[in-house]
Amino acid sequence: MGRVIYVDSAFCIYLVEHPGERGRRARELIDADEEFAISPLVVMECLVKPLREADPVLEDDYRATLGEFRLLDIAVSAYERAARLRAATGVKTPDAIHWATASIHGCAEVWTADAQFAAKSSGFAIDQFRGLP
Repeated sequence: MGRVIYVDSAFCIYLVEHPGERGRRARELIDADEEFAISPLVVMECLVKPLREADPVLEDDYRATLGEFRLLDIAVSAYERAARLRAATGVKTPDAIHWATASIHGCAEVWTADAQFAAKSSGFAIDQFRGLP
């Protein structure tokens, strides 16, 4: 097993919902010889749409996909680190929590679909969809 990669909610949404090029890219990346991790924040953010739309098929798709990843706890120390990251870089609160959680657990990087997060993270978050339509 290789390094541990944290995948954020934006990445997971393309992985589960996008049938086009971004979805194909996400699925190809997940086939890599890496270990992938998420946090409860990813679960929460990804379940909003299927719950709001009362779509049990989409909810099951998310639960099955997210169940394949290692689930990392979010400790109080992660929220404190997230506050520091947010203060220093201006990233959004959820992105700061993703970044802090991944770094505390020793993840090599965060894979995202959020170009702003990637730009502000000093190279820790990688926009895996840059340049794709």
